[in-house]
Amino acid sequence: MKNKEKKEFDSVAFFRAIKEKLAKKMEGMTLVQKQEFMRQVREGKIKIA
Repeated sequence: MKNKEKKEFDSVAFFRAIKEKLAKKMEGMTLVQKQEFMRQVREGKIKIA
């Protein structure tokens, strides 16, 4: 049986937290508003973390 190494960075937990933050910010938006919001996030105009 292999020994599991202790991870310094848990990517699953990190991205799950980001997804939750995005969901809270997008709550109640229309599809067009969500698309514009996500475009701005990708361009770096809106910071999530």
